[in-house]
Amino acid sequence: MAEPRPPGDREATIWEHLEELAVRLRRIVIAFIVSAAVFSALPAGGHGGSLYVPLISRLPVIIFSHAVPSQIKAFDGKVYNVTIIPSHTFESIDIIMYSAMLLGAIGAAPVAAREIWAYVEPALYPHEKAFARKFVALFVAAFIFGVVFAIYIVAPLIITMMLKMYPFFVPPSYGLIITVNISDTVDFTLKLAVAFGLLFELPLVVYLLLAYGIIDPEMINKDTLKYILLGSMIVGAIISPDPSGLGMVLIGISLYLPMHIAITLGKKKGLERRALEEIKALASYA
Repeated sequence: MAEPRPPGDREATIWEHLEELAVRLRRIVIAFIVSAAVFSALPAGGHGGSLYVPLISRLPVIIFSHAVPSQIKAFDGKVYNVTIIPSHTFESIDIIMYSAMLLGAIGAAPVAAREIWAYVEPALYPHEKAFARKFVALFVAAFIFGVVFAIYIVAPLIITMMLKMYPFFVPPSYGLIITVNISDTVDFTLKLAVAFGLLFELPLVVYLLLAYGIIDPEMINKDTLKYILLGSMIVGAIISPDPSGLGMVLIGISLYLPMHIAITLGKKKGLERRALEEIKALASYA
C-alpha cells in the first residue's frame, strides 16, 4: 500500500493528491469492515437464558422498543394493537447486514475523521493544527448524535404517523390489529440513522470549508441563513408527516441550529485567516 506523501515545501501535483486521497479512502473502508466485524461480535448481555448475545442482535430490539408502539390510536379514533411479523424466511440475514453496516459506520467514524484531517493538515498553519483533536472528537460525536436522534426521535415520529394512517387503507374486517414487517422497519430505521449521522456531519464540513477559504466567507450573509432555515424546515416537513407541524419544527430546528453555529464560527475564522494572509503578503513585499 502506498503511503501518503509527507507534508513538505513542494506543492503536490493533482495526481499525488488523488493518490493520497485513494489511500486514505482505502483505510476508511478497511476500518469500516473491521469495525463491522468486531463491534457485531461484542457481547451485549444475556437473553432468554443465553450467556452470550452479540451486540448486532440488540439493535433490532432497541429499534422496536423505541420506534414501534405496541398500541396506537389511529386517525379513525380506534385503538389498534401493533403486531410484529416476519416477511420471509431469510430476513434475519438482512437484519444482520443492516445492523453490521451501522456498527461499522460508527466504529469507522474516528478513522474517517483522522484521515480527513490528515489530508487537509498540510495546508494549515501551525496554530490551526491544534484543532485536530477537537475536530476528530466533534466528527465522531456529531455522527453518533445523528444516529441516536434518528432512532429515538425521528423514526418513532415517522413510524407512529404511518401507523395512524394504516386503517384508512385496509378493510374493517381485518379487525383492530396493525402488522409491522420486521426487516422493513429495521432497514428503514438504520438507513435513517446513517443518513442523519452523515447529515449532522455537514455543519463540520461547512465550517472547514469556510474557515480555510475553500468557500469565500463573504458569500455568506443573512439571506443565506434564511434560505438554510427554510431548507431545514422543508427537510423536517418531508421527514416528519406529523400533521400538527411539531415534528417538522423539531427536526428543522435540530438541523438548522448546528448549521447556523458552524457558519457563524466558520465565517469568522475564515475572515481572520484571510486577514492574516494579507498581513503576511504585505510583510513579504516590504
